[in-house]
Amino acid sequence: MAGVWKKLLFFGTVFTIAGVTHQTGLTYFIIQEYIPLTDVNMSWVEAQSFCREMYSDLATISNDKDISTINTMNADVSFWIGLYDDVNGWKWSQMDQHLEMQDYRQWQEDQPDNDGAVEHCVSMMEDGFWRDNSCFHVKLPFICFRDDEEDQYVLVTEKKSWTEAQSYCRLQHTDLVSVRSQTENQQVRSRLQEKATVQEAWIGLHRDAWKWSDGSPSPFRRWWDLQPDNENSSQACAAMQRGGWSDWNCDAEFNFLCQNITVVTLSPQPEPNTVSPAGTRMTTVRMKLQTDSDLKDPNVRHKVLQQFEAALNMQGITDVKLHWRNLKAEPQTKREMHVEKE
Repeated sequence: MAGVWKKLLFFGTVFTIAGVTHQTGLTYFIIQEYIPLTDVNMSWVEAQSFCREMYSDLATISNDKDISTINTMNADVSFWIGLYDDVNGWKWSQMDQHLEMQDYRQWQEDQPDNDGAVEHCVSMMEDGFWRDNSCFHVKLPFICFRDDEEDQYVLVTEKKSWTEAQSYCRLQHTDLVSVRSQTENQQVRSRLQEKATVQEAWIGLHRDAWKWSDGSPSPFRRWWDLQPDNENSSQACAAMQRGGWSDWNCDAEFNFLCQNITVVTLSPQPEPNTVSPAGTRMTTVRMKLQTDSDLKDPNVRHKVLQQFEAALNMQGITDVKLHWRNLKAEPQTKREMHVEKE
C-alpha cells in the first residue's frame, strides 16, 4: 500500500488528504479535518463523546507537520487530543481468547499505580499479591508456563526485564505464566516460594501504553520533557499546548480538538445515457464535506479541485479534468466530482 499526503488549508478548519492505492488497484482518499473547539471546556470523556457525536472523534496527530498546522489554529491554551492511557487494558502474554475473558486479579493495596507513567507489566510478590513494574528498566526472576506437561510452572531465577522474560519463555517453553483463579495464584505462589532468595517474579500480565481514541496505530508522540509523569497516579489523558503534550487528570476541563474523517473512493462507474469520447474514462466520486465554509463559493470550490488534482498527479494520474455537479435531492454540502482521464 502506498500513500501520498497533502494539506487542505483553505477552510476555517484544517484538512489533511491521503491518497492511497490498495493492493486491488482501487484508489481512495482519506481526508482528515481538524476542528478546534475553543469556546467550550469539557472533561476528556465529555470531549470524546462530543466529537464522536458531531464529527468522527477526538483528534489523532501523526507527525510534526500536523503539530505545526495545529499550532496556527489554537491560542496559547491547553486542549484535549485523542491520546489516552488505557489503565484498565490488562491482558495476558499468552494469546488465548479464553484467557482474555478472565478478569481475576490479585493486586496489592494501592496497586497498580503506574508510578512515573512507565509501569505496564506485572510481577507477583512472595505473598501472592501483584504489583505493576516497568517492563524494561526492572529486572526480576520470572515464571514460565509449559503446556502439555504435568509440572506446568517453571521458575527461572535469572533476572531479566519483562520483555526479555517473555521472549525466553516463548522460546524455551510456552509463554509467561497466566493466573486465572485463586487456585492457580496459590500454585504459582508456591513455585515462587521454593527459592528463598526469590521474593518477586514476573507473570504474564501486561498492558499497552497510550492509545488513540479512534484506534489509530500511529506511534507518533510529542511529549514535553519529563512527561508523561502520572502525577498522583491520576493522569491518563493527553492535552496539547504550544505543540507539546502533557498528561492530565481526565476530569480536568479544557478546550479540545476534534477530527472528521471522509473517505473518497475513485472507482469507475458508467453513467447511463452518457457516451465518453474514445480514450476517455469517466469516474464518479461521491463525497461529503462538513465545514463552515461556503461550498457554493466558486473560489472555495476551485481550490478544492486544485488540491484533488495535485493529489491525483502525485498518484500518477495525469491529464484529468475535474468539475463539480450537484446531486439531486441531497443537501448542498454533498457534491459529485467527475474525473475524466484522457
